[in-house]
Amino acid sequence: MDPGEIPQGVDPVPCTPCVDDKRLRYSAMSSVPVLKVLDDDNLLIEVLVRVGFPTTLVRAALVCKRWFHHASDRAFIRRFRKLHPPRLLGFYHDSESWMDPPPFVPMVPQHPELASVIRRIARYHFGVHDAIRIKNCRNGNIFTTLYNYQAPFSMKMHSPLCPGRGKTFIPLPHSHVCNPFSHDNKILSREDGDGGFSHFYVFMKSDMMTTVFTVHVYKLQDGAWCKHTSVTTKLTGRPRWELKAVVVDNKIYLVADPRDIIVLDMMNSGFSRIQLPQGVEHDSPEIGLSRADDASDVYLIDAKELQLHIWLHKGGNWLSVNTICLRMLDHTLEEKHSAHVKISVLGDNAEFVLLKMGRCTFYLDIKSRILHKVHERTGGSWLPIYFYPFMMIWPPTFPTLKDDLARNAT
Repeated sequence: MDPGEIPQGVDPVPCTPCVDDKRLRYSAMSSVPVLKVLDDDNLLIEVLVRVGFPTTLVRAALVCKRWFHHASDRAFIRRFRKLHPPRLLGFYHDSESWMDPPPFVPMVPQHPELASVIRRIARYHFGVHDAIRIKNCRNGNIFTTLYNYQAPFSMKMHSPLCPGRGKTFIPLPHSHVCNPFSHDNKILSREDGDGGFSHFYVFMKSDMMTTVFTVHVYKLQDGAWCKHTSVTTKLTGRPRWELKAVVVDNKIYLVADPRDIIVLDMMNSGFSRIQLPQGVEHDSPEIGLSRADDASDVYLIDAKELQLHIWLHKGGNWLSVNTICLRMLDHTLEEKHSAHVKISVLGDNAEFVLLKMGRCTFYLDIKSRILHKVHERTGGSWLPIYFYPFMMIWPPTFPTLKDDLARNAT
């Protein structure tokens, strides 16, 4: 609206005092540049892509139908994510007692915009259980197994930020139920594009005497684990005590062999091998893998005492991309904690890492090189404690657009 068209005596900026005509004319003139921006679709998109949080974007989409279509457009959503990757909200971790539910540790400090989201996660109740253990936490879904001291007999999927979904019961594969402790098992998740996810139940069985190594892969389809592939190979030595794995595109990368990274191609059910980077010691237990943006790339972090080496496997070669000395971030580490560093969790694109030192667990933001303690073990339990990052759900869930002329009027 042109300032000359504003009726006299009407304040174009409501809820503010209008003292005289000078204030009225000033308010009208100051609103003109704003209207020019909001009436231009290209400029409006540039504003929306910078709101910073998915929660803010959803609220902006409710302003009117035009804003809704811009904010929910798939190309816009992909661009928004590149500028604002899903934020780490906190961690779940195993309790020190079998009978206690997994605690949630929020990341601090957090932006006030996310306070209500974090409160909802922290208040979530897993329900009645004998003993619950988390197997995977990905894109707002938490997979848990339920134990009764004899054998795990069920698995559930929880959605703390979407309580309306309830707790989904998922039967375990029959072979796992029959002999649950004969192998290491994991749930791996893969983003399939435009926010879709596939979940894989992977269990690995090895023969210590012959070093025969078998990987069984099940895919979650229609609420059940369906057999996807099963492959057997032979290792060059004893398998690692704690197997680490990530799924990237159609391949599962396994830190299982003492000398190589084993790659399982789920499309052709075949194994291949990637030699460890030069300088990474064979049989080193302190190795972590992380998926990269490119479907053919994978990150590796190697921990030696208080130093981290970060590598990227790209185009068939290892590239050294970063080296971080923890002593430079906190000169008191050796005085207060064990110098032995164990990699607990590695975030996507090697953005962050959780490190265990003695009884303490530290969070390291690799980009900003900020290190701080997030957990300290206090009890005397012998049970291992594993951590599971809880990220902001992606993509944001937009409400269904209704044909409401009053609400959609611009």
